[in-house]
Amino acid sequence: MTNTKSLTEELKQAFIELIAYQTGLDIKHREKTDFVEKIFSRMKALKLSLPEHYYHFLESATIESFKEWRKLVILLTNTDSYFFRDQGQFNVLRNHIFPEIIKRKQLNKTIRLCSAGCATGEEPYSLAILLREIIPNIEEWKIMIFGLDINQAALNKAQTGIYTSWSFRNSPAEIIQRYFLLINDHYLIDREIKQMVKFINFNLVKDPLPQFGFQLRDMDLIICRNVFIYFDVGAIAKVLDKFYHTLQPLGYLLTGHTELSSQNLNKFQTKVFPESLIYQRPLK
Repeated sequence: MTNTKSLTEELKQAFIELIAYQTGLDIKHREKTDFVEKIFSRMKALKLSLPEHYYHFLESATIESFKEWRKLVILLTNTDSYFFRDQGQFNVLRNHIFPEIIKRKQLNKTIRLCSAGCATGEEPYSLAILLREIIPNIEEWKIMIFGLDINQAALNKAQTGIYTSWSFRNSPAEIIQRYFLLINDHYLIDREIKQMVKFINFNLVKDPLPQFGFQLRDMDLIICRNVFIYFDVGAIAKVLDKFYHTLQPLGYLLTGHTELSSQNLNKFQTKVFPESLIYQRPLK
């Protein structure tokens, strides 16, 4: 009997609903066979013979269950990313959004950015590099960039700041030369860029936002791209509300193209650029 046949449709659906509740991740129909294999992989690691036992283990509010969720999430999430992904959106940031934020923040010289669902760190580091490129006196500024992700293994890689050429498939050669050191076919990010980013293990659905302990508040920009495509509609709405309250007035939200097509965005003002839409919390 195969693993897929060993899991009843009812229990399979129960797992899917539990995962959506805990993480927001929406297991699509085409992914179900692979998903079941991952469930049995974790059962084998825990030496559990019945999927019902694994379900109740995940459902329990224990330290052991919390640790297991972290391991299961590593199997369920996609961590593929690269520097300056979606050049059009980075052009909007370079030419419109960042100049507006910099002009507005000339007095206190403080900028707070968040990459939500940052995977292995290419996105928040790209933001840091872009700011260093366009702010000539950046040493006079207080720049805070936060990279959030539920996948601790991805964050561990991000914190090393070491990448292969695969992470630079959309990066200008001069940027690579300026901000990375090539050692044995691997690229080590510049120390000053690395110090601009703080990585936090974070569950966008379950963890509260804004969060003052981690300084996750009053953001000038939140980027959450290629994340909502993995969430169900309810989870997206919940996270959007958190983002709204975590942005400061006039702060911006940038998502992947069409990721919010099914959502009520009445709280936000929408700005339209040829390359992308971007959403802004109004000044009230």
